[in-house]
Amino acid sequence: MAAVRVPRWEAGRCGVCRRRCSGYDPGEGRRRWRALDLETCPTYLEAAAPRVRCAVHGVVDAAVPWARHGAAHTRDFDDTAAWLVTHTAKSTTVQLLRVAWRTVGAIVTRVSTDAQAQQDRYAHLRRISLISKTWRAQRDLNPRSQIRSLVLYPG
Repeated sequence: MAAVRVPRWEAGRCGVCRRRCSGYDPGEGRRRWRALDLETCPTYLEAAAPRVRCAVHGVVDAAVPWARHGAAHTRDFDDTAAWLVTHTAKSTTVQLLRVAWRTVGAIVTRVSTDAQAQQDRYAHLRRISLISKTWRAQRDLNPRSQIRSLVLYPG
């Protein structure tokens, strides 16, 4: 177990939006995050876990630079688990990282949500066209009338 602390310039930030906030209370004392194993030894980071009062999100845990909000694992652990799931079976990931099946599912959800929030899915979109389905086209059994989906042309 390694005792760590949040750097002064990162302290007092909302865990959700990372805005500077006023302190609320010391929280539940010290908290542990599971990190990647050092050879065969499980590793944990331990630090104080104060709470802050955010104007947008209310009272939440303060942000820490090594973990996502609400996670019991470090970012590196989460990213490694998500990468392993994309390249191996979920059962293999469970055995390699020594975590529960449900934990791997929660990690993948957290990592994918975080990745989707960081990129604009429509940044390179140039044109959106809709193929309408009219009564006449349906009556004439036009094959194009069967298409109901949105057609996207990425740039």
